[in-house]
Amino acid sequence: MMLIAGTIIKAADEPAADNPRKPNLVPPATQPYCENGYTPIFNGKDIDDWVYGTANNDMKQGVGYQVKPDEQIVYCTVTDGGNLYTKKEYANFILRFEYKLTVNANNGIGIRAPLAGDAAYVGMEIQVLDDYGPDYKHLRPVQYCGSVYDVFAAETGFLKPVGQWNSEEIMADGMHVRIVLNDHVINDVMLDSMTKPEVLKRHPGLFNKSGHIGFLGHGAEVQFRNLRIKELPDTPTTQP
Repeated sequence: MMLIAGTIIKAADEPAADNPRKPNLVPPATQPYCENGYTPIFNGKDIDDWVYGTANNDMKQGVGYQVKPDEQIVYCTVTDGGNLYTKKEYANFILRFEYKLTVNANNGIGIRAPLAGDAAYVGMEIQVLDDYGPDYKHLRPVQYCGSVYDVFAAETGFLKPVGQWNSEEIMADGMHVRIVLNDHVINDVMLDSMTKPEVLKRHPGLFNKSGHIGFLGHGAEVQFRNLRIKELPDTPTTQP
């Protein structure tokens, strides 16, 4: 602000004292996916940079994932989908994207996953689910949206209603995994804090150093857009 002849004049971009500007701690996923420091992993027109899982990994269901190039959306349906992965492998990263659910929709984001086997166990699955769907009234906490499936439960209550776009950020930095849904941190864990022998036996993928990122379809219509990634150094840089 400036002081002229005893009068306080505020700069045009200075927030009023009674209406302070809220810091944007998590940039919204509605920004262009080529935002600073990020690289798109879906080009908006085709899935040429992606590959379906191999045997025993649900491979391709029906015609597989489809693209709406005019809207830069990739989507699956009740009969078409499967498990679709980036050709490239990633180790430490921040992934940002948006998704839109239908009633009882069920999908997942595979991280550090191989192309063969069940990604939720031989890699990790970050659950994408219509928590409010009538089919999901009695799930275990580790099955709801944003959970590291079957391992670490997410805080619920931050999904937007069916038919609206949700923004999500998945950070995997060494053993540190953090999930941000619609600007709310809903999961923030150290993978090596899980010590239950029965869980560790089911989930050897918790300790993968790298792997593919994928859509893990479960027979439901889900749309995705604005997928972009920032790769992080090999040495973990974050703290929970």
